[in-house]
Amino acid sequence: QHSYQLAYETFFTTGDMLPDGRGGQILAGGNFDIHNRPIIDRSVAGKERPFFSDCPDGSSLLTVPNAKVPGVKGNPVFAVVQFEYVTRDQGGNDTYGKLPSPIAVLTLDQNPKTGKLSLVKYHNVDTSKIQGLWITCGASLSPWNTHLSSEEYEPDAFDMGDSKAGKQMRAFSKNLFGDENRANPYHYGHLPEVTVHSDGTGSIKKHYCLGRISHELIQVLPDNRTVLMGDDATNGGLFMFVADRPRDLSSGSLYVAKVGSGFNVDPNGSAASLTWIKLGHATSREVQQMADKYKPQDIMTVLTEDPNDPSFTKIMMSGKANWVKLKPGMEKAAAFLETHRYAAL
Repeated sequence: QHSYQLAYETFFTTGDMLPDGRGGQILAGGNFDIHNRPIIDRSVAGKERPFFSDCPDGSSLLTVPNAKVPGVKGNPVFAVVQFEYVTRDQGGNDTYGKLPSPIAVLTLDQNPKTGKLSLVKYHNVDTSKIQGLWITCGASLSPWNTHLSSEEYEPDAFDMGDSKAGKQMRAFSKNLFGDENRANPYHYGHLPEVTVHSDGTGSIKKHYCLGRISHELIQVLPDNRTVLMGDDATNGGLFMFVADRPRDLSSGSLYVAKVGSGFNVDPNGSAASLTWIKLGHATSREVQQMADKYKPQDIMTVLTEDPNDPSFTKIMMSGKANWVKLKPGMEKAAAFLETHRYAAL
């Protein structure tokens, strides 16, 4: 028998320079643009430096069959770590949500006798092919050994003017693309999935068909098809996705829960029935094509003042009243790109 004093062991602190597995070094938690170049904080003259996150969030610990990474003397173990945001720049300016979120794969060397994990390699996952990542928060490990990420607080496509949300999106776009008008809000608020490879690298895809909501955390149920989704939004919902095929989130049906009368958050309160409303079925590719094609006004009309028109329906969105009317034939686009409003409708 062995006794161990419990304690935290640090793999790295964001801002550290770490081995990249190719003979060079890489900035831990560093933010990269669409060309995988470091994004530079120029807020204080003479102190220019690359941005790096101060907010590691969702992570997954896993092993991969036949893994082989130079420098590992014991057992190779991998950790996927995502970084939610950078709180502020060196000048003290708010940078929340204004920089693309990085995701890294850590190669860890596990001592077979003690279990101790030591960092050997840090790999930044290339997110350029999925238009970068937006505010990655909670995460879970799938039953098929992939890292299920999140994009939280999806940008409101109807609020891209001079509001706080509009300025945030333009700053995000400028940092990611070098052009404040290039980022499309419909490309963000989805479910990214990271696959770790045997050499300690990782690849990523973004599933557009699980609803564009404030993804915080998802849980895959034992059938490998049914997914319950956390939604960290005011006036959000409880969403469920049922994949067409086990272990494949690239197509399926999206549902929202409807809670019956009598619901009470008090654990001793009365029970209430729960029913599921099917919002639609789509493939990720279909929804991505709609995101590329449609403007928000193509999908629905959204007003923030009562038009006194019975063809509009009043809903609540992010704590504010909206009056919405769906454009004819746009049910599928609304279900997967304006999920919060369509679910409320």
